[in-house]
Order: sequence, then C-alpha cells, then structure tokens
Amino acid sequence: MFIKLTPMTYKELIEAMQILVQNIGNQETKTQKKLLKIHGKLKEYYEEYEEKLNDIRLENAMTEDNGALILDEKQGYKYNKDGQRKMYKEIKDLLNKEFEYDFIEVVNPSGLEEHIYLKNFIVGVKFTQSEEE
Repeated sequence: MFIKLTPMTYKELIEAMQILVQNIGNQETKTQKKLLKIHGKLKEYYEEYEEKLNDIRLENAMTEDNGALILDEKQGYKYNKDGQRKMYKEIKDLLNKEFEYDFIEVVNPSGLEEHIYLKNFIVGVKFTQSEEE
C-alpha cells in the first residue's frame, strides 16, 4: 500500500539509496531482505533520476555539423567548456529538484527501527533514534 507524500529532492533519494545498498549486504537476515524490498520500491524513482541525468548529458554533448555525437576514447560523450558548465549546472539543479513519490507502508517493521535514513520514505516504523543523535 502506498500513501501519497510531500515532495523530496533527488539528492535526498540518492543519499538514502547509497546507505540502503550498504546495509542490504548478502540478504542473510530478515532485516536485510526487508531493506532489499524497500530498495526495489525506491529504485523506480532512482531510474527516473538516471533517465533525466542521461538526457542532460546527451543534450550538452558536442556534435559534428551533421548532428553526430563526438565521443572520447572510452566512447563517452565529449563536451566543450560551455557545454560542460551548462551540464554541471543542470545536474546540480536536477539534484535539488523535488519529485513526488509515495510512502512505502511497512507491515512488519521489526528490524527496521534503526534505519533512520529511511524515515522520509517509509511509514509504519517507530525509529529508535533521531537524526540529531
């Protein structure tokens, strides 16, 4: 079940996803398996971010006169000075951009109480400490 939430920035999502991945481990415990499920539900929002990020990179890449992309030796996009500046600004703006998402309702919160980095993404868990601690 999902409960509609207020907007969150992509930067906050990425930070939570990074910590989540570190805590998932080999899914040897029930808590790790729960974290994997939460990761799967948040992944769609991260993929949305990645798509927008790739669009920014593509839009700012250098092109030939005929519109063909100019690639570097590793087959990545090449950028001129202005294109790179513009791209970095657009990426920074994207990181700070808010997106709408749905809270993930947790039915069995056992083991998740200490994962306070998820407090803005899940409901049904009484966290044991606050962020200030």
